[in-house]
Amino acid sequence: MPKYDLDGKPWRSYGHNSGTPLTVDMGGWRITYTQDGEIKVGLFNEATLSNAVHVFNSLDHTTGFDAGTLTIDRIDTFGNLTDTFTQEGRYGIPHNVRSLNNTHRRRARRAYKRRFRNDR
Repeated sequence: MPKYDLDGKPWRSYGHNSGTPLTVDMGGWRITYTQDGEIKVGLFNEATLSNAVHVFNSLDHTTGFDAGTLTIDRIDTFGNLTDTFTQEGRYGIPHNVRSLNNTHRRRARRAYKRRFRNDR
C-alpha cells in the first residue's frame, strides 16, 4: 500500500524498503571562533560534539592560531538550534549553555505545578 504526503501525492523513498532515504542528514555542529580578530564559522557534520571539535582542531585552515572562546551549536536535521555549548580555547571542556530539552522540561514542570496549585 503506497504512502501519501500531506498534499496527497505518493511518497517517494530513495532508500531501502523501510522508507528511510539513503541521504538522511542527521544535522551537525556549527563552531564559531575568532581568527585574527575576525569572527568565523565552521560547519561540521559529525555525530558527537567531541568528534566535531577534533575535526576542527585537525583541519589546516582552523589550526595554528588562538581560536579564543569557541561557541558550539548543535543543529538538528531541520536546521533548528537544539543546544549551545561554550569552550575556552581548543582543548577546554565544553559547557552546556542552552538546551532545548531543558527548556521543554522546565515548561512541563511549571505547567504541572500551576495546574495543581490552582486546584486547591
